[in-house]
Amino acid sequence: MSAHQSSHSHHAVDADKAWSIEQHAIDPIPREDRHGTPAELFKMWIGANTNYVVVVTGALALSQGLSLWQALLAILVGNALGCFVLGLTTIMGPKTGTSGIMTSRSSFGQLGSFLPKAVSLISALSWFSINSVVATQALETLLKMGGFHSHAVVWVSLAIILAAEIVLAIFGHATIIAAEKWIALILAVLFAGLATFVLPHTSLAIASQVNHGGGSLSTWLIAMGIVFSYPIGWANFASDYSRYFPAETSWKKIVLAAGGGQFVALMFCEVIGVLFATALGGSLGEDPVSQLGRFLPTWFIVPLLFAIILGGIAANVPNGYTAGLGLLALRIPINRVTSLAIIALFTLSFRVVTVFYGQFFDMYQVFLNYMVFWTAPWAAIVVVDYFMRGGHYRADDWMKWGSGAYWYTNGIFWPGIIAWVLGIVASIVFSNSPTYVSPLMRDYLGWGDLSFECSLLTGGVAYFLLARRHPLFLRASASDRLRGDVHSTSI
Repeated sequence: MSAHQSSHSHHAVDADKAWSIEQHAIDPIPREDRHGTPAELFKMWIGANTNYVVVVTGALALSQGLSLWQALLAILVGNALGCFVLGLTTIMGPKTGTSGIMTSRSSFGQLGSFLPKAVSLISALSWFSINSVVATQALETLLKMGGFHSHAVVWVSLAIILAAEIVLAIFGHATIIAAEKWIALILAVLFAGLATFVLPHTSLAIASQVNHGGGSLSTWLIAMGIVFSYPIGWANFASDYSRYFPAETSWKKIVLAAGGGQFVALMFCEVIGVLFATALGGSLGEDPVSQLGRFLPTWFIVPLLFAIILGGIAANVPNGYTAGLGLLALRIPINRVTSLAIIALFTLSFRVVTVFYGQFFDMYQVFLNYMVFWTAPWAAIVVVDYFMRGGHYRADDWMKWGSGAYWYTNGIFWPGIIAWVLGIVASIVFSNSPTYVSPLMRDYLGWGDLSFECSLLTGGVAYFLLARRHPLFLRASASDRLRGDVHSTSI
């Protein structure tokens, strides 16, 4: 690494300062604006994933019909696999200099990438809305404790939460990185307090018998798949937070920092969720926030509600930031601030649905399973593409339309599209989740949910076999190797 690059590894640059509005959007980050180290990712992912929604995810594993020990094993295995995939989908950032979902352009073609980009945008909007629901419920509870009982409390709460999330997302990358590390410390202390009060109400003898579904391997695989769904749901966002790093940054350090930070946070919160659900008889119910009063002293409920609010905002700011970049990646002629206003309106609509028509707990479980159908094969394809290219990309071609290395055949790279579709089909065929039970799994195999395992394997292998000898891939890959490193550090 040159002295110039090293000087930017630890210091902010004018285009990306904390508490100043970020100047870049989806355009590749130029060499002079590259800065940061993988250690930032470890802190950032802990802050973004230490929240009450993750606690609820842990409770979901138990609610499938497992004992405490079975649920804890499902959480360990599901998070280890999911966080490893997230780490791998983070390594493109320094090489491409652009957002995670833009990586689809090398695997699917400029036009073909609109398919995963559109689905990615929907998932980012959904994550943003889901986290807003929990944070809003916490603020609503807090205001009612303060004597505010008007019907407008839910909407006032949502307005406050949205305002905080949107403002931080507008500031952008450096502000998110800076804020998350402090939020992580505050939330870790308060959630540890939650565990302290819940643990005395968790009988390990009774916990081993909390088993509504027989505790079979089939049930365990379903629970493990739900746990896996949470970390991989961030995979299409991952490179958004590594794209400022110098191009020479070690991909192994990136995998360890990003995946490790998320793993620590998810294990911490989901274990608390399992203990909490065990104390309640196996589930947190449809309003998880309201259950806090069962075991907590009044003096602790108030700071914990603040923690839930803060954790929801911390998780949602990256979601909002990514969703904004996703709108821009679809070539919609708006700026990043306008895109965030659109996201706020979507979240408002989602909250109306959950208030009047939906059961949040059920909607969240279905959403988690839906994430696997498309994200797992997408992640496998972009990771395989990265290693097939040796980590070399044509950075000057990312933003080209109608020409360049990634235009392929009329904007479409068919091996990527076919592999993605095959991965989605495999996910559906081998699904046995609350979202969808395939006839194959129900009537013939009788196993648990194997959707993510089969979709990862099918998508990755299919892309490798279809792309490795494809003349357009060979041509683009050769060009990448000749010119990618030069452009990734000089654009």
